[in-house]
Amino acid sequence: MPVPASHAASLWRRHAPSRGKSGNLPASRLGGPLPCRYEPVLPPPAPHSAPDAPATGAKEPPFTGKRIVLAFNPASGSFRPELLRQLQQALIDQGHGVRAENSRVFRFSPDDPVDLICAYGGDGTARTVVQMNGEAADGAAYCTYPSGTINLLAREAGYPANPKQFARLISARQSRPTHFGQIDGQAFLCCASVGPDAEVVARVSPKWKRRVGRLAYGLAALGMLWRWPRRKFRFTVDGAELEGEALFVCKGRYYAGPWMIDRQASLHKDSFQVLILPRAGRRDLIRLGLATMIHPALGSRQWHRQSARSIDIDGPEGIAVQADGDIIAATPSRIRLAPFFLNFL
Repeated sequence: MPVPASHAASLWRRHAPSRGKSGNLPASRLGGPLPCRYEPVLPPPAPHSAPDAPATGAKEPPFTGKRIVLAFNPASGSFRPELLRQLQQALIDQGHGVRAENSRVFRFSPDDPVDLICAYGGDGTARTVVQMNGEAADGAAYCTYPSGTINLLAREAGYPANPKQFARLISARQSRPTHFGQIDGQAFLCCASVGPDAEVVARVSPKWKRRVGRLAYGLAALGMLWRWPRRKFRFTVDGAELEGEALFVCKGRYYAGPWMIDRQASLHKDSFQVLILPRAGRRDLIRLGLATMIHPALGSRQWHRQSARSIDIDGPEGIAVQADGDIIAATPSRIRLAPFFLNFL
């Protein structure tokens, strides 16, 4: 969408990004200065006598693109400075003002308005950006460039990985209200779980995750086969009490890649889709995998499914709760819909 008319009077000047308190990385880490950043430039005061118009009669066109922050995660194993530069240039070529910021320190400020916050990294980077800005970035839309380990959010939105195609798409797309979840006040965007699935995530080595990506989850699962955890939890789902050994909470359709635990889940609904497994042994998780990857009919009728807006998890204390592929909480914990929504492209 174009910048509102109230902002159209400001032109935007591009220059090399600063490398001070903003948290941006030095140029040596990024492979040289990024193409540009932006800052508002107020029009000069009108002179008492206007100068002669240029011979062509042309006027500099007003800025009509978006003011975009590319929030990148330099610690991500998939972080590529050159790709960040290509993405930034592709957005500039579409007429936008763009600057890159470290996602771990970026804060939205009303004194420095932004129209679009684009997370460059995995789902964890997008979650960090939402957690640190959230409702404060009122009026700004969000999107995420397909990078990182799995990128469920980008898959949901259908974003292309080609920087030029991505830039064209978000230049034309309108934002939609998107609901997300919170676990003990921490944001999550796509999915959460407790049980063997979350314990696999807890065992993932950050070092191997940076090196081999999603394969690190498989290696962690192999290491757990000989000592498979079995724990009973009590779940209160919209006031109803249930028991089980595993809980899956889906905000979006996709889980751990191109697979779907519940096809009714949607980022745009104001509810979660919940799956509770009474038993979560090795065979049960294999069956869940088959039902997810091949056909839902391969699942069990004993599994409990429903939509919900609140879930409380009780039982053994200190057990890992994962969200969007990272551990962000431990039992006991509370899962709720966030009290506000995001505008998501």
